[in-house]
Amino acid sequence: MGMGENHVKVWRAADLYDAELLRGVYVRHSYPWHAHEDVCLGLVIEGAIDLQTRGRTGIAERGSFVLINSEELHRGQPADPQGWRCRTIHIHPDFIRRTADDIGRGVGGTDTVFRGPTFQDAELASLLLRLHLCSETGGSSLDQQSQIVAVIAHLLARHAEPCLTLPNQGWEPIAIRRARAYLDEHLSDKTTLDDLAAVAGLPPFRLLRAFRRSLGLTPHAYQVQARVRTAHRLLRVGSPLADVAAAVGFSDQAHMTRVFKGIMGATPGQYRNAVRGELDLG
Repeated sequence: MGMGENHVKVWRAADLYDAELLRGVYVRHSYPWHAHEDVCLGLVIEGAIDLQTRGRTGIAERGSFVLINSEELHRGQPADPQGWRCRTIHIHPDFIRRTADDIGRGVGGTDTVFRGPTFQDAELASLLLRLHLCSETGGSSLDQQSQIVAVIAHLLARHAEPCLTLPNQGWEPIAIRRARAYLDEHLSDKTTLDDLAAVAGLPPFRLLRAFRRSLGLTPHAYQVQARVRTAHRLLRVGSPLADVAAAVGFSDQAHMTRVFKGIMGATPGQYRNAVRGELDLG
């Protein structure tokens, strides 16, 4: 296959309702357990990736479609010695919800859940690849927007599970809600387990067990993910890298870069350049 070393290109597409697109080669990269606010759609071009959610697993090989729902906990690792090459697009669930309402496939104002994390659909793969290439080469706004609506409509028609509730989107105990909100609001603080237990109103051991059962993550893993999410938001408005690292609680910029790349698959600098309209390779 001869893919060589890791390299990534990421850009932000105003014409696609502020979606983020990525073209990447990953030879030695594993994603830890994490979740995104956006719905992630992807196509494996070469190689293979082993994907796992809390409810399902699947190996996405060449030509496979990848789908991770909004807030769906997942992780991935190479399933081929030479890694995998992919194209992905992150779409905000509000746009999918509006499209579903437009074509009469909405589910009462809530988010539609799609089957995943991987499946075969040659027609959908062709639609996504065409959309991705059109965005990368600067196709017209009308063409791009028509194509993304076609992609979402196809997904809704063939791959929606409107009655499914994701394992980490169900009922959440109030103690865990309090602990999670505290971590979201105190990203740069040196929070201790005793601090968090006091906020939640549970003994430390019971808090750890309940947090993991409810969210699928330890409090520390959730805190790291919350820092990356907030860093991503700050990068999207053009904040300097060093300021972002300090604001979200990383020890320094290098620490942020290492953790951010592990979860997002690209560096903070690449996302910053995407905001500026620069297509960054590296």
